[in-house]
Amino acid sequence: MTSIIKNQIIKQLSKYARNVTPDQITVEILRGKSELKDVELNEEVLTDVLELPPWLRIRRAYCNRVQVKVSWTKLTTVPVKIFVDEIQVDIVMSDAQPTSSRPAPNVADMSYGFANKVAEGLSLYVNNVEVNFDSAAFGGSITFTRLSVESRSPGWQAVDDLHFTRITDQSLDQTLLFKQISWSLLRVQGSAHSPEQSNKRSINAPLRLITNGGRCRIVVKKNASDGRVLCGRIQVISEDLLWTATLPQVRSAIEFYKHILHLINSTQKPVELPPPDHTLRPDRRGTRTTGTPSHKVFQNFNIHQTSFHLYVDRTDFHLCDDDSAGRGFPESWNMESGAMQIVVSRLSVDAYPSTPAASDRSTWVRYAAPNNCTAWMNQLLQHNYNKISQGLDGSARERFSRMWPQLQTEAIVVRIDDIDVKCVSVQSTKRDALLSFFSSNAKSRLSLPSNLPIFHLELCNFFYPASQSYPLPPTSAHIQLGPFNLLLDTQTLRWMAYMLGDISSALEGGLDSQNSENPQVDVRVDLLMPKIIVPSCAPEGDSRYPKRFVISTSTLALSNCASCEPNSLAGFLSNLTGGALDFLDNCAFEVDREFLKATMLGLKQPLESFSGDIWALNTSQIWIDTDNGDECPSIPLVGDVSLRCCVVPSETQINIIAEPQSKCNVVIDHFQFVQFMKLLDTLTKFADQMEADKNFFAKDPSKNLCQPAFGNWQTSKSLRQANVHDALGPLKKLSW
Repeated sequence: MTSIIKNQIIKQLSKYARNVTPDQITVEILRGKSELKDVELNEEVLTDVLELPPWLRIRRAYCNRVQVKVSWTKLTTVPVKIFVDEIQVDIVMSDAQPTSSRPAPNVADMSYGFANKVAEGLSLYVNNVEVNFDSAAFGGSITFTRLSVESRSPGWQAVDDLHFTRITDQSLDQTLLFKQISWSLLRVQGSAHSPEQSNKRSINAPLRLITNGGRCRIVVKKNASDGRVLCGRIQVISEDLLWTATLPQVRSAIEFYKHILHLINSTQKPVELPPPDHTLRPDRRGTRTTGTPSHKVFQNFNIHQTSFHLYVDRTDFHLCDDDSAGRGFPESWNMESGAMQIVVSRLSVDAYPSTPAASDRSTWVRYAAPNNCTAWMNQLLQHNYNKISQGLDGSARERFSRMWPQLQTEAIVVRIDDIDVKCVSVQSTKRDALLSFFSSNAKSRLSLPSNLPIFHLELCNFFYPASQSYPLPPTSAHIQLGPFNLLLDTQTLRWMAYMLGDISSALEGGLDSQNSENPQVDVRVDLLMPKIIVPSCAPEGDSRYPKRFVISTSTLALSNCASCEPNSLAGFLSNLTGGALDFLDNCAFEVDREFLKATMLGLKQPLESFSGDIWALNTSQIWIDTDNGDECPSIPLVGDVSLRCCVVPSETQINIIAEPQSKCNVVIDHFQFVQFMKLLDTLTKFADQMEADKNFFAKDPSKNLCQPAFGNWQTSKSLRQANVHDALGPLKKLSW
C-alpha cells in the first residue's frame, strides 16, 4: 500500500521535480503525514507556472525537506499544511528571448469544485527562502525568514475553520478569498559587477535593505461557478525601515534600475489580447436578492477593481557623502562626510491599473472623495475633451464622443502623513543643535482635517481599453503639500546641490535615446500654509535685531494648465502699457530687457495665442514678519498682499512676472533694515559660492557629476555691482 502511494506521488511530482525516487519519500497514511527530502524542481516548468516575465529565467530551484500534514476527515475545515525547511532559487536576468513558448492556458475545464477549494486553503510555512539573481551587470539576493502563507478571516484574524476565510454571495455568484503572507525578516542585497571581477558575487558598492517584519494581505474575488478570477487586491504592510545609503550605493541603485529597464524594453512584445470567450456560463442574476445577510456581509468586504498597495509605518533614511573615490572639494567646503536624515511617517502608495477616468473614486482604498484632486481632474478632463473635439470633423467628433466615456486611467497615489528633513550634519555636529530643514507645521495642521496628509501626489496616465487610434489627454500630476516649515539654510542648500547634481547625472547618463523626448504633462502644485524661514546673522545679546525673516501665506497654486484654468491668469497685466515698462531701461540688473518687455506685453493676449510655455502662480494673502525664534513675538514687516505671477521658462533662465492684487504695505525700522541689508549681502555671497562650486566641479570630468544641479548663478554679479538706490529704484513706481 505504501509503495503504491509513493508511486502515485512520484507520478504527480514528476511534472515539477527532477529525479524523484521512492527512497526520498516517507509516508504515514493513517496520520496524514508525508515527507520528501532533497527535491530539485524543474526550472522550466516552474518558470511557466509562475508566469515570470521573459527577462527572468529560473536556473535552479532546490528544496531540502518538505513535510505535508493532511486531516483526511476535515479537508473542508482544516487546511492542508506544508512545512518546508529551506528553498533556494537561482534566477538569471537576461535580454535573450526564451527558447520555448508557453502553452496557452486551458480554458475548456470550467469546473470549480472540492479539489480547487482544498488547494485554495493550503497553508505554507518556510523557515528560509533565498532567491539569488544574477545578470551580466548586477547580482544580488532576496532572503525571507519564517515565511508563512495562511488563510485568514475578512478581518485578518487567524481562524481554525476554513469556512470563515471566504465569503460567498449566491445572488452575485461571486466568492471572496482572504490570504496573508507574513515574514519575520526580509533582507535585500545587490551589487554591481566590475569588468575586472572574475567572481560575480564580489561586492561593489553593495545595496542592503533589511526589515524586521512585514505581511502581505491578498483578497481575490472569483466567480463561484467556474473559479475565474474577477479582480484582486494586494496590500504590502511593512514595519519600520532603516536605510543608510552613500552616494556610490545610490548610483548603484540607479544603474540597477536602468539595467532592469533595459531588459524589460529589449524583451517587450506587443500585448496580444486573448480571443473572446463565448463559453456559456450559468447566470444567476435573475434570482438576485440583496436583502440576505450573506449579501450584506459580502458588500462590506467587496472589492470592485484590481489594485496594489504599499504601507510603511516609518522610514528612516540617511543619505551620506562617503565617496571612496576621494573626489576633491573646494577650499571653502566644510561639509566633508556630510549626512542628511529624512524621516517619513506613514507612507502609502496605491496603484490602480485601470479605473474609469470620470469615476468618483469612491471605491478607492482610504481615499476621501471629493477633494481638490478630483475637482481639478474633472476640470482637466472637460478641457481636454473640448480641445480634442474642436480639432475633429463632424463624423470623427461623433465617434470620439462615443469613445470618450470608455476612457480609462492608470493612477498612482502617494501619501505621506508626516515628513522631517534635517539640515546637513558633519561629524562635529551635536544632535541637539541639528535643525529641521523641512518639517510639518503642527500648529497649522490643527485647523485642517485630521486625515489630511502633508504630502499627496496623484499621477494619472490615460488609455482606451479597446482602441489606440483616438487622441488621449496628456498625463496629469497633482501635488498637494503642507502645512510645512522650510528653513533656508545655505549650508544645507549647497550640500544638496552637490548631492542632487551627482544623482541627476547618474539618472541622465545612459538613458534610452528613444525616450529622450519629454511627453507633455499637466501639472498642478498646491501648497497649504507654507512658511519659509530665512535666518539672518544678528548680534548676540541684542534682541532689537531680528534673527529671522518669516514669509507666510495660506495657499499657493502653481500650474502649467493656465489655459484650462481661466481664473488663474484672467486679466493678468490688463492695465500694463508699453510706457509703463520704461523703468526697465534704467534697471541695473543683467536682464534681457527687450525679451522681458515682449513677454509681459504678450501675456495680455489670450493664453491660447501665446506660443511659449507658461506657468500660472497664484497666492492668497502673503505677509512677512521678523522675530528672534519660534517662542518670540513677531514684528510685521510686509502686510497682507496677494500675488498673481506668470512664470515663463526659457532655455537659460526662468522669468517670473508678478502682479500684486492690492497695495503693498511695508513697515520697517532701522534694525530690520540693517538685517535686511545683511541678508542681501549673505544671499549675494551664497550665489557667488554656488557659481564657484559649479566652476570647480566642471574642471574635471569625474567631478562634473554635480554640474546640473547648480544652474546659472550669474545674477549674483549684478547684485554685487548695484547699490541700494539702484536696487530699490524701480519700487518707487509702485503705490504703497
